[in-house]
Amino acid sequence: MEKKEAKEAWVETRTEVDTIDWDGNPIHLEDVPALLNEENGQIRIFPQDVAQAEIAQIARLHGLEPRDVALLLMVKARPGVFVNREEIQFKYHINKMLFYQWKEMEKQGIGETFPHDSFDKADRGPVPTNITEDLSRLANLGLITTEYRRWGRRPRDESLYIVLTPKGSTLANELMRLVPQPLVETTHKVKERIFPLTPEAVKTRVHREYPEYKSSYTEDDRD
Repeated sequence: MEKKEAKEAWVETRTEVDTIDWDGNPIHLEDVPALLNEENGQIRIFPQDVAQAEIAQIARLHGLEPRDVALLLMVKARPGVFVNREEIQFKYHINKMLFYQWKEMEKQGIGETFPHDSFDKADRGPVPTNITEDLSRLANLGLITTEYRRWGRRPRDESLYIVLTPKGSTLANELMRLVPQPLVETTHKVKERIFPLTPEAVKTRVHREYPEYKSSYTEDDRD
C-alpha cells in the first residue's frame, strides 16, 4: 500500500530548464514535460523530453509546429555529394523519408529526442499522420511550393513535387545550424538513400527491412 501511494504522488507537469545546446551554449527552455512529486515538491525530468523541448522551442520561435523541423530538414538536405536540390519529387518519397528518419534515429537510441509525426499503416505503407495538412500549411507560410507533375501517360502517373522557396531555404539553413547534429546527419543519410529510388524499390526495401509493415502494402506509394 505504501508503494502505491508513493507512485501516485508523481503527477505530470511542465517546468523550465537551464541546459546547454549541441554547441555547448547555455539555453533556457520553457514548457518541458516533467513529473512533480506532490509530497515533497521534487521534479523529475527525462533527457529525451529536454531534447524534444529544445527543438520544439526552436520551432515556436520560427512560427512552426515542432514536427515541421524534421520535414523542412528533409526537403533541404542534399541527396548526394554532387547534388544540391532542395526538393522532393514524389510525395511517396517524403512519406518514407520521414519514416526512415525516425527509424534510423531509433537505431541510435535517440528516436524520441526529436519531435516527429506518428505513422499510420495505410494501404500503401507507413504514412505520416499529418503530412497532407503539414505540406499545405507550410505552403501557406511561403516555405515550400507544391504542385502535381505528370511523368507518364496514365492518369495515375503524376506526383506531388515539393520545393523549398527562398524563404524556406533560409529558414531550413538556420534549423540545420540549431538542431543536434545527429538529426542533421541522419536526415542527409536517409535522403541520399531514398531520393533516387523508384516506388517499387521503396516498397521492396521497406518490406525487407520492416516486415511488420508488409501486410499494409497493396500498391506503390506513387503520389
